[in-house]
Amino acid sequence: MDRNTIIGVVLIALVLIGFSIINKPDPTSQQTTPRTENTIEEGTPQSTDLITASSVAAAVEEASTSMFASAQEENEKKVVLKNANVALTFSSRGGKLEQAQLLKYEAQEKAPLLLFTAEDASFNLPLRTVSGKVVDTKDLNFTPIQLSDTTLVMRLAVDSLAHLDFRYTLYKEDYRLGFTIEGENLDRLFPRNLRFLDLEIMQKLRRQEKSWKNENQYSSIYYKLLSDDVEHLSDKSVVSEDVKEHLHWIAFKNKYFATVWIADRSNPFEATQMNQKTLEENGNYTKECEVTTSIPFSSDNGVKASFTLYMGPLEHHALKAYDKGVAKEQRMNLDHLVYVGGSVFRWINVTLIMPLVDFLAKYISNWGIIILLLTLIIKTVLFPLTFKSYVSQAKMRVLKPQVQQINEKYAGNDQQMMMKRSQETMALYRAAGASPMSGCLPMLLQMPFLISLYMFFPTAIALRGESFLWAEDLSTYDAILTWSFDIPILSGLMGNHLSLFCLLWAVTNILYSQYTMGQNAVGDNQQMKMMKWMPYIMSIMFFFMFNSNSSGLCYYYFVSTLITIIQFVASRLMINEEKVLAKLEENKKKPRKKSGFMARLEEAQRLQQQQMRAQQKKK
Repeated sequence: MDRNTIIGVVLIALVLIGFSIINKPDPTSQQTTPRTENTIEEGTPQSTDLITASSVAAAVEEASTSMFASAQEENEKKVVLKNANVALTFSSRGGKLEQAQLLKYEAQEKAPLLLFTAEDASFNLPLRTVSGKVVDTKDLNFTPIQLSDTTLVMRLAVDSLAHLDFRYTLYKEDYRLGFTIEGENLDRLFPRNLRFLDLEIMQKLRRQEKSWKNENQYSSIYYKLLSDDVEHLSDKSVVSEDVKEHLHWIAFKNKYFATVWIADRSNPFEATQMNQKTLEENGNYTKECEVTTSIPFSSDNGVKASFTLYMGPLEHHALKAYDKGVAKEQRMNLDHLVYVGGSVFRWINVTLIMPLVDFLAKYISNWGIIILLLTLIIKTVLFPLTFKSYVSQAKMRVLKPQVQQINEKYAGNDQQMMMKRSQETMALYRAAGASPMSGCLPMLLQMPFLISLYMFFPTAIALRGESFLWAEDLSTYDAILTWSFDIPILSGLMGNHLSLFCLLWAVTNILYSQYTMGQNAVGDNQQMKMMKWMPYIMSIMFFFMFNSNSSGLCYYYFVSTLITIIQFVASRLMINEEKVLAKLEENKKKPRKKSGFMARLEEAQRLQQQQMRAQQKKK
């Protein structure tokens, strides 16, 4: 070795020896420290011990403050974790996930679908130090440590021994991200009684679809209670809610996509406050959502707070699959983020409609054809009920001349004559075996299916981006005419566009109503004359209500109305009204037992007539 090297080695050795002597522990202090800890925990203070504890706290606070200051000065670094489904961008500033892109979906105008970015989402842990000072992690720089293509650790180092880690693990071929908060030797920085971490989460729900109004209708904060109920905030423009119950997950949801924070059932979210605000109409966002909650945590080594983040599409079967093989009380029920109605309507959609759609989709790729076949199958299955209502309508038509005779026989507008007309008419129906209600009941039995499909189509993500005929996207409206200016009242009802499938449905509905009204018996009284206008009014109302809705839904209703017209015409050809009348006349000759409904109706009429006579006697 040369002279300089020898001198350097000697100097280093002297420095190390001197450092060891200076920092040699005092035997007295080694004995005192345990007593100090025991004294603090037992609550029996000693003056010298308190001074020592205060000095240590001050030193730790000074060290933590300097660490936070240096962390704020570092340059921001970004790391990307990616699989076939998502590309996630993490920032060293706050150690947070700042952007999520869904790779298999596109936003409007074929743009990349960003679930959130650094500009419209934030995550923060307000850390409280031993001195009571609060430091926000969102203002600090973490050190990224990428362990693999799917695992990343964001580390906030206090010193060479203590650190706070955010560990992220991206699932393969999935939309889920594991997120764990853990620390090492944090008891010197945080209070010993630390039992919870506060989480502050904010996300603006980005507008992903063409219709702001329609998407906003399905956008909200959803959450699942640990007791298994899934709820959401109301649709008010500004709403706040404090939830005291433990929560399994919290979701920031729009129409077809969601960001879901899922806690372990053993360490659920607690003391949650939610704030939601509807943003400017037709802007880039629908709602701004803020959540403040707590999660069990301790500064002791080995203690972790774990979450799972789901950032992806609201596809019912995929979400349902996460609960496969899981006990009922342990299920996440993420599939409830896909709104397909409640109770009966949800059961019809999940049990009947979805399996049928899945079966058709196995063999057919065009969703326009799938909807057509689905409509044909449903109308065919329900046709026996429909035909029964048509037979009932035929009975009412052939009995109309006899009803008119009764009206002429008991003409007059006084209560006694009106009551007599009603009694004689009901007696005619009972003797002939006809009932005004028999035509309504079969139609009412079909209503759950019609309402269920109304719930199903607007939230079916499979329709998103699927084209048919002139409709470029069956999940939104098919505008054939648009205008840039607002029309008072109309623009608020239907938007600044004209949907062709919605228009076709409204027109066919009016034609069907006009045809059926001409064929069926309509009473001569003023009330019945007013009722004949109701189908026309309803058709116009539906046009304004559905003009901004899913073109797939309007297409279904249009096809369904066409099939209904065909069934009605076919039924008129199948039903021989002369034979129906002959059958009714034959029924009159037979003794008939009153039905429960007819008996109750006649009893009510009899009591009403008695009351009228009693009132007339008093006069």
